[in-house]
Amino acid sequence: MRLRTGTLLAAHALVASFLGATTVRAQGLNALGWVALIGLVSGLVVAAVLLAPWHMRFALNATEVYRELYEQASRETETNAVGCLVAAGFGYERLRAANASKVRLMSMLSGALGVLMVMQTLAWLADLAIQ
Repeated sequence: MRLRTGTLLAAHALVASFLGATTVRAQGLNALGWVALIGLVSGLVVAAVLLAPWHMRFALNATEVYRELYEQASRETETNAVGCLVAAGFGYERLRAANASKVRLMSMLSGALGVLMVMQTLAWLADLAIQ
């Protein structure tokens, strides 16, 4: 996610540098130029949010899992039951569920960043075409 954000951030900067500079130099800043600038600034804000630290866990703590499941596993060893493995699986599921809303938000923001990039590019190009 961060790699894609960095790539889109660089693309925003390149589009603004080349198309924006050309357009503003040729005819100044008009309505489409302002739309492009709003796309640029909005993209920078979204990229900053995506690149900021997000607190998520992607692995279980082995010590916690051991403490939680040791008694159960030692009881099940004699009966060949696998309840402790199921419990560990549910632990991973809880971890995934805790991260799901943040990952979904990051995904939507990443999509919005791409849309803002396209919006900025099209606004600069339309402004140049009208010239």
